[in-house]
Amino acid sequence: MNTTFSTSMTCGGCLSKVTPFLDNEPSVRQWKSDLSDPRKLIHVDLAPEGQPEHIVDLIGQAGFTASVIPHQPETISIATPPAKPAFSLATYKPLFLVVSYVVGATVLVESIHANWQWTRAMSYFMGFFFLGFAFFKLLNISKFADAFATYDIIARRSRSYAVAYPWIEVTLGLLFVTGTQLMVANVVTAVVMSIGLVGVIAAVRKKQAIQCACLGTAFNLPMSVVTIIENSVMIAMALAMLAM
Repeated sequence: MNTTFSTSMTCGGCLSKVTPFLDNEPSVRQWKSDLSDPRKLIHVDLAPEGQPEHIVDLIGQAGFTASVIPHQPETISIATPPAKPAFSLATYKPLFLVVSYVVGATVLVESIHANWQWTRAMSYFMGFFFLGFAFFKLLNISKFADAFATYDIIARRSRSYAVAYPWIEVTLGLLFVTGTQLMVANVVTAVVMSIGLVGVIAAVRKKQAIQCACLGTAFNLPMSVVTIIENSVMIAMALAMLAM
């Protein structure tokens, strides 16, 4: 039985608080959210024994109000989600700008050396990448942790990890930029980014309207294949440097 609820949620952080209640409810077969709708909808596919009133109660336990929206013929079921909007480069302008600055800083610093070395340039790139992205996360760690917990498989279980994540990036950034303990830095990068990639892929496959926290909450970047590419590139670079 497909049931749609209108909620008092406002952002991805709110969704992260509701998620464990719905994920752990046996009568919920599957669910998805639509925070782009002004009503902040949650679509739930309930088992025959499930009761909509119980879902309202669960959302209430998470700290939000909810009400059942009467079924309408035009309501889109969970099995047939609406088509995704066309990809727009403008949506990811902040991300592309940050990456451009990272590339520019890498070229500038590497050009100071007499000879160009790809391993050293990759180390600079990864260092500036982590430092740049950590900066935006540190602008509001609490909101970042809330958004991060909506899709990261560790952050949703440990807020301490979510709060510490920007500082992990700062530490990795400093190690890469200074060329210190590069083997350790690359191993940690490969592990941390791989764990993150699992959550990102799961979120993209579910097609939930959640915010990507790669630049903290300063920008409203939607979770998409772009995020998968971002994580995959960092993993590939870390593994390449370990192989050299």
